[in-house]
Amino acid sequence: MVTTIVALSTVLAAGVLLWWRHLDNPARVRVAEVDPFPGVPADLRPAAAILTSTKHLEMMWAALGLGSAGNWPTIVGGVDLIPAGAVFDIQIVGGQKLSDWTNDDMADALAQYLGVAKVRVRQSGPGFVRVELRTFDTLAEPVISVQEATGVDLEAVDTGVREDGRLWLLRVLYAHILLAGATGSGKGSVLWSIIRGIGPAIKAGYVDVWMADPKGGMEFGRGEKLWVRFQWTADGILAMLTEAVQVMENRASTLRSAGIRKHVPTTDAPLILIIIDEAAALSAYATRDQRLEFERLLGLLLSQGRAVGLSVIAALQDPSKETMPFRQLFPVRIGLRLDEPTQTSMVHGQGSKDRGALCHEIPDTTPGVGYVGEDGTTEFVRVRAYWIDDDRADAIVDAYAPTPPVTSAGADDDFDPSTFDPDFIPGEDDEQGWAA
Repeated sequence: MVTTIVALSTVLAAGVLLWWRHLDNPARVRVAEVDPFPGVPADLRPAAAILTSTKHLEMMWAALGLGSAGNWPTIVGGVDLIPAGAVFDIQIVGGQKLSDWTNDDMADALAQYLGVAKVRVRQSGPGFVRVELRTFDTLAEPVISVQEATGVDLEAVDTGVREDGRLWLLRVLYAHILLAGATGSGKGSVLWSIIRGIGPAIKAGYVDVWMADPKGGMEFGRGEKLWVRFQWTADGILAMLTEAVQVMENRASTLRSAGIRKHVPTTDAPLILIIIDEAAALSAYATRDQRLEFERLLGLLLSQGRAVGLSVIAALQDPSKETMPFRQLFPVRIGLRLDEPTQTSMVHGQGSKDRGALCHEIPDTTPGVGYVGEDGTTEFVRVRAYWIDDDRADAIVDAYAPTPPVTSAGADDDFDPSTFDPDFIPGEDDEQGWAA
């Protein structure tokens, strides 16, 4: 929830004083014993005193080298309270560069001047930046889902929470997802959170999960009852991907013949979700022939699979091009904690740091926290996946594993169809029949 704060110059008829709007028009009305900043947390009040005073603002811009007399930055649209602190937009001075505002030293200087723990600055449009004052990290504590998933929208899968308190809804159908994060960053929780979110669709037969676990099956072996395909060797994974390409081509032929542009999952033709954990085991560390075949198959699936109901999730530690080719073919990218700013750019693209993706600043005490970017948007969403430990993973498997088909009582499992004689009449054509 966002609370909008208006200017000190605005006085309601009832005498209620509101604040933080039209910052170029400081309040002239004095109301006895009225709190000038009603509803503003104590740790934001020093900032409120500065941001509601034209004189103090000009002093701050001058001290930080962000303007000069007659040429000051302008706060536009007022200041809004958010769960993490406050946020406002600034029209920057002509001739300034975006990096004048978004570099780490300037963010720190703004935080110190305004008396807040942290300041984030990112571009909000040409000539404008968005400044976030952070006094509280809404994602500091693990997030545990207290209920099972029920209904499923495969284009909005409940995966965790956003820092604004809303659910993190992740597109799985008609998307490919790249998940990158250092060791201990929470990739397992993200993957299990996705599986939890689509669990009812797995159980109902609308989603088939094909799992590739190159680490010997140790990470996802406990969920084997959920997977339609499960491979952990390089050759086995390549064979699985080969089969997926064949399914993809068959579906494309069927849709083309029917004049249909987009596949809708059914129990007969479900969404096939291919999850490749530690994809670098095949893209960088396998034999040359295996690497080339993996790149060929992955390229086909990423370029042609979405419309026909085949989605890929690839997870890895090192997001370099050598370990994950075709990064541009993943329309959804999730960056968890990464070691270097260059790795953030590898996941989210050049300029992503200036637009708010700070994967390299995520502390190792918050596994599952990351920045999500999606094609068609310029901003990033900071999120945290649900915390899924081994017990919760086992509960997910128990809740959503498809029920095995029931065989008829007394069925002969050793029956050989090739020995069936349609003219044979029991009791007449066997020895017992003749004897009778």
